[in-house]
Amino acid sequence: MQQLLDLINVLNGFIWGPPMIILIFGLGIYFTFKLGFIQKYTFKAIALSVRKDAGEGTVSSFGSLAVMIGATVGTGSILGVTTAVAEGGPGAVFWMLVAGFFNFVIKYCECAAAVKYRVRRDGEYVGGPMYVMARVLKMKWLAVIFAVGTLCMALSAGAALQANSIADVLREGYGLNPWLMGLGVAVLAAIVTVGGVKRIAAYSQWLVPIMGAMYLFIALAVIAMNFSRVPHALWAIVSGAFTGKAAWGGVAGVSVSALFTAALNAMGLGVSRSVMSTEAGLGSAAIAAAAAKTRSASKMGIISATSVFWTVFICLLSGLVIVLAGNWQDPNAFAANLCNSAFKTVPYLGTPVLIFSLIIFSFTTLIGWSYYGEKALQFLGGGKWSMAWRIFYILVCVLGGGLGTAFSLGWHIAPDAFEVGLSTRFAWGLAVLMMTLMTLPNVYMLWRLRHKLQSETKRYLHHLMK
Repeated sequence: MQQLLDLINVLNGFIWGPPMIILIFGLGIYFTFKLGFIQKYTFKAIALSVRKDAGEGTVSSFGSLAVMIGATVGTGSILGVTTAVAEGGPGAVFWMLVAGFFNFVIKYCECAAAVKYRVRRDGEYVGGPMYVMARVLKMKWLAVIFAVGTLCMALSAGAALQANSIADVLREGYGLNPWLMGLGVAVLAAIVTVGGVKRIAAYSQWLVPIMGAMYLFIALAVIAMNFSRVPHALWAIVSGAFTGKAAWGGVAGVSVSALFTAALNAMGLGVSRSVMSTEAGLGSAAIAAAAAKTRSASKMGIISATSVFWTVFICLLSGLVIVLAGNWQDPNAFAANLCNSAFKTVPYLGTPVLIFSLIIFSFTTLIGWSYYGEKALQFLGGGKWSMAWRIFYILVCVLGGGLGTAFSLGWHIAPDAFEVGLSTRFAWGLAVLMMTLMTLPNVYMLWRLRHKLQSETKRYLHHLMK
């Protein structure tokens, strides 16, 4: 398993090194200037997200946004930040924030395009990058690659990783059997996902605010209890962005090339985790946006982009809390263990609230990705496979609870055979690799649509926000 993990890390290190940094940052900077810094509309868009829209669609715009936030504000916002800090140092948090700023406009573009070119199929509105690639760019083969990537991400990062995260948290916190927890997660997922996007949106609308409020409360409590150390932690995040983990504890004896390599590693981890956490550039959220009731593609695009704001805010809190804990340098402290060491400083409430937050975060991500995967399969083979997909997805949740993402490779290994840190790193490494199959086609699509998106934005968005 270690050898395969090393191979995956080599591939991810190359793809999510300079090539992807240039693509994501470059595209975000380009659209930021071309569209007139639409990030300035963030708070107006948040207010707009809770208003009803009489336009056509399957679910309300807020319901669609709740699905996006539920799917994005998951373990990527907690465990993803944790692994990024553990592997790249506090500086990874800085690059997550920078990438998040530009990801806002990328999320707007991909969701606006999805709504503009959505279609009515099997009685509901559907869309997303695969439909745009096939219908507008006339590149069916690229659409197929994106759809297959979505299926792989849904099964690995959606079903297996989230179910395994829930089971792992409950095993660490209360010693519960991970197989039974995987079964419990599957039963709850079945109750929600069998109802399709309407039921997923309905559950997300009340789960998302609850999970956000609870996590915000406990994270701020940790920060308040360590308030005197906050400036030091913030400086570690900023300085670490340009020196990397290798320079932590002093730069004496560290070569310039080592500093540059470490800083580049922190940047790559920050960008990849930002894409995974916000899903901007990934294109998945556009699938949910296409189902929204709206009269304007630009309006739904800017509402969708607010999910990036909420996700980045939670990532910042997570990163700050983890750096404050001080043991991110421990090579044996990963995932829930590293988070728990920070949150348990809050007497009585810290660990239980963290566990509950991780469970809810993971569950909303799990049900959101079940919808994304279903729509990708619908694009590839039609709606006749929807029920078969839901059943298979639920089975993966059961197996994911006990086996983690190793199931996706066909391995049948007892849970005790997994070393916690290794299995967690493997799960995230595989998810990042699968994410590439979605990100590259989606980025290319957005570049090809740049003039249409600029025209759409100038025509509708700036007038809407006045």
